[in-house]
Amino acid sequence: MTSIGLLARVAHQYFVLGETQQAIAERLQINRTKIHRLLAEAKERGIVSIRINAGTSQALEMEEQLRRKYRLDICSITPDDTGSELGLSEVIGIYAAQTVETLLRDDMTVAMAWGRTMRWLASNIEPVALRNVTVVPLLGSLSRRSSIDKYDAAAVFAQRTQAESYYLPGPIICDSRESRETILQQPSAREVIQKALNADLALMSVGGTTSSTLRSVGYMTDEEFDDILRQKPIGNFLGYFFDRNAELIDHPVNERIVGVYPRDTLNIPKRILVSGGKNKVGIMAKLLEKGFFTGLITDQETGSSL
Repeated sequence: MTSIGLLARVAHQYFVLGETQQAIAERLQINRTKIHRLLAEAKERGIVSIRINAGTSQALEMEEQLRRKYRLDICSITPDDTGSELGLSEVIGIYAAQTVETLLRDDMTVAMAWGRTMRWLASNIEPVALRNVTVVPLLGSLSRRSSIDKYDAAAVFAQRTQAESYYLPGPIICDSRESRETILQQPSAREVIQKALNADLALMSVGGTTSSTLRSVGYMTDEEFDDILRQKPIGNFLGYFFDRNAELIDHPVNERIVGVYPRDTLNIPKRILVSGGKNKVGIMAKLLEKGFFTGLITDQETGSSL
């Protein structure tokens, strides 16, 4: 791992002094490609924090319209421009961190879902030393190798805020209903779920009908997924698949989810939905109409559709 001293020096010369990457490379006698990598690492490790405060009048008007329509306390519209290395989920997560930071305080419990958007949100939280803060997951793990992977968010969020992190022991989808019941009867699992239900703030996302994440990690077979698609779901939330009336689909997969039951989250005071994308508009709209969330962070195109 690169030393903090070198990262700070490169970041200072580039962001503060305004030197070009080529000039920095020549001064430090390293190639320009490495300078680019060092700047990226500096941002990833929190040495550099970039904040863009440029809400357009169109975005502000959209935020107000969405607040009124869905009776929201919080609404934030992010840009929808993407790049070769960052997709929409990553962009939303990066900007969402700025809004979430305003909600953090000492002596609170934060409950988090998993996913790419959540992971980028957590990774871009400004490092801060909060006191007596607990971070808990809302559902089981996606990884079969490590509790910290590219989809995990709770552990990363805890690291950025110096909070205590809990884990829900078990996969997000069990191989049977009986296995799920066995896990949820364990004292450690009951403790984590109860902490999540008593959280002050919940950060959540939704999945579209493709559910590529759940399939890619091997917890659902292609046959099971095709069977679910025949029931025409609008997407998934906390691992559960919903129909067009925002009710749970009657399918065995929905009986094998390890985590907090969706409707049980309604008692959490602040419930923020952080999601975007054409394939998610259907489930986002229905769950917002049902009052599942008190806040929304999404991109401009999705906000327009909503």
